[in-house]
Amino acid sequence: MGKFQPKEGLNDCRLQYAICGDEQNWSGQDTLTSIPYRILESNDPEIDEYNRIFAGLETGAEKLLKDIKSFTDAVASLFTAGAGYGTHFTAILTPLSGEYDLIGKHPNSGHTIRNVAKHQTAMEELRTLVAPELELIESRIVAPLKELQGTLKIIRKTITKREHKLVDYDRFNNSLTKLRDKKDKSLNDEKNLFKLEQDFEQATQEYEYINNALKADLPRFMQLSTQFIDPLFNSFFYMTLNIYYIILEKMNAFAEDSKYDVTNVPGAQIQQDYENKRTDAWELIESLGIVKRMISASKLVQASRSQNSVGTGANAASRTPSMGSGSAASYKKPPPPPPGPVAASRAPPPPYSLAPNASGASSAAATKRTPPPPPLKPKPKPQVQYVVALYDFAAQAEGDLSFNTGDRIEIVERTASTEDWWTGRLNGQQGVFPGNYVQEV
Repeated sequence: MGKFQPKEGLNDCRLQYAICGDEQNWSGQDTLTSIPYRILESNDPEIDEYNRIFAGLETGAEKLLKDIKSFTDAVASLFTAGAGYGTHFTAILTPLSGEYDLIGKHPNSGHTIRNVAKHQTAMEELRTLVAPELELIESRIVAPLKELQGTLKIIRKTITKREHKLVDYDRFNNSLTKLRDKKDKSLNDEKNLFKLEQDFEQATQEYEYINNALKADLPRFMQLSTQFIDPLFNSFFYMTLNIYYIILEKMNAFAEDSKYDVTNVPGAQIQQDYENKRTDAWELIESLGIVKRMISASKLVQASRSQNSVGTGANAASRTPSMGSGSAASYKKPPPPPPGPVAASRAPPPPYSLAPNASGASSAAATKRTPPPPPLKPKPKPQVQYVVALYDFAAQAEGDLSFNTGDRIEIVERTASTEDWWTGRLNGQQGVFPGNYVQEV
């Protein structure tokens, strides 16, 4: 390997050497005449403190990138949603062409109906105006931060390499100390001792070089990174301020054109004005039958039957028995007709008549009766299938079945796909649940 040559323009070239990874003795010495053996500190408190601060820089840069990304996504979603609800308001408050006069039927809402299309246009223009500002944040804030992250990764590689050199130093130091302390050394021990001394000296120099480079350059880098972040923060502040100015200017223009009062009104006053303009419309809506909870037909039938039975009992004394029986029969549902084969089997037999000279035959028939048929075999019960819950599931609507992870659920009805809703029973309750939340036993 070639000897390390310092590059011009790099202060001491120590970090450059550490990153390049040249394993040759950086001082340029090829022979060792006298080796001063020093025991270095394996734990350097100064480097440990720098490493702790540097780790904070790495975490801060990563979180800053995520926060800026969340901010830009939120702003884009804000105006996309604004344009969306402007479109939906227009669709709701704009009647079909020639269908009816909406303002004529609702004169109090005429101001809103006339301006809802203007609001939709303002929201769409806002989304268009803000898009270049978000692109500016991406190019002038996010891109420099990513470059800073790349520099942090290079320095992190140097810190990791310093830790590897420290391991090499400790390994050679322990081997050399053990061989020196040996009392009776052989010829091979003397040769190994000389080799270990060379390896230890080289490991010491490489470790000292990277360690001293980090001590010298890490504080300078942290100071320079502070000078880098300061203008970045100012740029981000003014870019976000410009976005807020665009919103304020567009909303003020819409309010002036649509004759809306945008003076500084407290929130309580805004709420009170809303309640006054709403009148009693909400109470009237709640009183409509179509918004009330629907009662099933079976409950209505039961309620009518109970009312009729009460009325029948109150008037029973004034009615004749025939009338009472007739009224009772009128409220009873007639039983269904029996099936054909069963009715024929239950028909009464013909009247018995003893034929002449049939006494002997009848006694013989009485002694030789046909054996009864064997009982029918019971139908086999269907095999019950169970599944085990993989996740917790809380009921989201009426009819859902809640369960916890590990619960054993009895399957009532299922499909071939786990992406469907299955029906199951647990702890006496039956309901539906997603098939991909469970696993077959």
